[in-house]
Amino acid sequence: MPIVRTSVDIPGVNIEYVWNVVCDLEKHPEYMADVLEIRYLERNAETALSSWRVLLNGSELTWEEKDVFHPPYRIDFDQTDGDLEVFRGSWTLKEIEDGVNVVLEIEFDLGIPSLAAVLDPVGIQAIHSNSRSMLTAISERRPEPAAR
Repeated sequence: MPIVRTSVDIPGVNIEYVWNVVCDLEKHPEYMADVLEIRYLERNAETALSSWRVLLNGSELTWEEKDVFHPPYRIDFDQTDGDLEVFRGSWTLKEIEDGVNVVLEIEFDLGIPSLAAVLDPVGIQAIHSNSRSMLTAISERRPEPAAR
């Protein structure tokens, strides 16, 4: 199964701030063009069940996933129901010299073995582009200035 790994360095922010942005899934559609809707169906401090609607290469994909929040700054996710045969991965954050590095890793299977040689490269490109767009949107978020 293909694995797509995309990362971004975000200078000038602390890891707690970026962690809160990444974990606030329901707000992602407000600033991510390809993310149409994310809803928490269940959530507690360690796990969540979330429902996603995104545009991938102009086509709408929907799925539900189980999200597992691992200290200190990792989320693993695994599709429980949806359009793809397999869709799972992780968000990983780590402190770097002047900010935070965020890695989004996605493993997928379209579920059409006879066309995998043709479709997998298209899926890899589309998921990489979508992941890059999401990470760029996260990197452009900045804390609100403190009130005086």
